[in-house]
Amino acid sequence: ADPFLPFDSEQFDAVLCAVSVQYLQQPELVFKDIHRVLKPGGIAIISFSNRMFGSKAINAWTSRSEDERVDLVKNYFKSVNESKRVDFENIEAIIDRSPLPPVMANLISILFGFNVGGDPFYAVCATKDTKL
Repeated sequence: ADPFLPFDSEQFDAVLCAVSVQYLQQPELVFKDIHRVLKPGGIAIISFSNRMFGSKAINAWTSRSEDERVDLVKNYFKSVNESKRVDFENIEAIIDRSPLPPVMANLISILFGFNVGGDPFYAVCATKDTKL
């Protein structure tokens, strides 16, 4: 698949990639192009959970723990920074591992015989350097 976005440079204040980063075949090129289409000071938000189609996700994703996946996405942003001409700033993660309500957790335990947690939410955000 083509890793380039069909938009002119510096067109967007924000770019959101929701629950699909694990399927990118050339993530570094996609992140570089996200940087290209963002206006200076624009924000990129990459969100994901612990769910995926294992047969479609890239090995770099499936072979990592949830915390390692957060680091992987941070590294995608940092890979753009290896070029002296482009930069993402303020790379940070938002993690919400809210547990299931006790009633739901107990019901699943009774019905299926195993304990589960909540559905975690992860987002890694970064802004495009305004000094470029």
